[in-house]
Amino acid sequence: MLKHAEPVQGAPAAELRGAAARFIAGAGAWGLIGANLLVAALYAGLGAAAGVFFARFGLFPAPIWLPAAIATVACLIGGFRLVPGLFLGALAVNHLLLSAPLATAALIGVTNSLGPLAGAVLTRALRPPTGLFTRLRGVFGFLAGSVVLHAAITSGGGTLALVFTGSLPPDAAFAVATGWLLSDAGGVFFAAPALMLWLGAERTPASPGLVAGPADSLVLAATAGLTALVFALPPAEARLVQPEAVFLLTIPITWVTLRISLRAAYTLLTVVSVVATIGTLAGLGPFQPEAVANPLRAVGMMIVLMATNALALMALLSERREAETWLASSNTRLVAEVAARTAELRHRAETDDLTGIGNRGHFLRRLDAAFAKARHDGAALALLVLDLDHFRPLNDTRGHAAGDAALRDVARICTAHLEGWSGILGRLGGEVFAIALPGAGPAEASALAEGLRAAIARHSFRLETDQVPARLTASLGVTALLPGDAAAQDLLRRADAAVFLAKGRGRNRVEVRLVSDVPQEMRASNLSR
Repeated sequence: MLKHAEPVQGAPAAELRGAAARFIAGAGAWGLIGANLLVAALYAGLGAAAGVFFARFGLFPAPIWLPAAIATVACLIGGFRLVPGLFLGALAVNHLLLSAPLATAALIGVTNSLGPLAGAVLTRALRPPTGLFTRLRGVFGFLAGSVVLHAAITSGGGTLALVFTGSLPPDAAFAVATGWLLSDAGGVFFAAPALMLWLGAERTPASPGLVAGPADSLVLAATAGLTALVFALPPAEARLVQPEAVFLLTIPITWVTLRISLRAAYTLLTVVSVVATIGTLAGLGPFQPEAVANPLRAVGMMIVLMATNALALMALLSERREAETWLASSNTRLVAEVAARTAELRHRAETDDLTGIGNRGHFLRRLDAAFAKARHDGAALALLVLDLDHFRPLNDTRGHAAGDAALRDVARICTAHLEGWSGILGRLGGEVFAIALPGAGPAEASALAEGLRAAIARHSFRLETDQVPARLTASLGVTALLPGDAAAQDLLRRADAAVFLAKGRGRNRVEVRLVSDVPQEMRASNLSR
């Protein structure tokens, strides 16, 4: 009985996993011929071995047709490219082993090729991107396509071929088709997942968050040994073991699934199934006719239960881990977006929109912090205030765009002169700028202020449309931390008073004020800035 199915049409070649899949996808004519001959030999060889084995117990055709697993894997890996090999293998088994006429064997070979091909197409159509056995949808796709649809086509088509060629009476068709379906479905369920996982044709879901250790390997080995022991018991001793107790083997297989991998669990399940089948057919073990009505059916139920449990459990855990990974990724992304948005809002709240330097609130908060630190450390702190001279006429004669451009130029000049300083620059409003200099004294602040004054005086303030650049000057006031200062506002008042003094003395100059009192004439001054 032969089968075939192709990978999802249009799927990228990278999706075909494993050395065998990559070879088939890129093989030339001779390579494909070799691959088909290999598939034919495996199918026919395993079919012959199963036939010889089950015939010893009067059960041929075999109750579990293992070549169906070869057909499923071949179709899932190679698609229609390996159909010829499946056809040849089925033809050889049915003609040479079962002594079917050549025409009958050929018709059976056709259906045994189309069955796994159609099943693999359905399985691949339902296969999740993360892998066939990583989600319940993939497990359902495997069961619906590679197990049920595959077996339905091969059994139905093969039975019709037997009836059509006169090899089977019509009244026996239903019983033969039913047995054939269970035989092929059992063979696929029996070994196909383990073959797919070991060949690397499907991704092996890792055990979620766990690392297998020696104890886990011991559980695996002990389970295989216990199965061999139980199904080697002679009938007298086997009566001591209740048939229902054998189903407890589901527990260690679940352990292996969770702690090691689905591949290890399904490999163990295959070993358990082989041992249970051989032992039961030999009349050994707990599944005796006097204990269960149909011993082989009990073995089949055990295999289905354990395999379904392993596949479904790993699929559910993989889905949960995928969801947790997605949620963690989403949370990380959300935290990053919130942090970025918060930083953006903070930047907007602290930045002067026109010049890009700190705004008044931001500067005053940093000045307060610098004042507190200087007081705590007993360190120096200087402050200078810069006020552009006759700035309003520039706006009135050349427009606000020219005034805005001039303010941006002044901000850039201040920033450039602060290189190498740990200064704090801000725009207090209008054409007034301020610079705090932690650790600096009045002499250093005065030198910086003089450099700024000279740079502004020689700078050409102009827009691209200006024919003649504008000239501006600045009046600067400098002060420093005094012992009697109670708050940063004391420095700010003295620096502002020094600016008014500079303007009163002709503008375009730097004045330093290091006394705490502000003269009455400065407080009452109404000089135009």
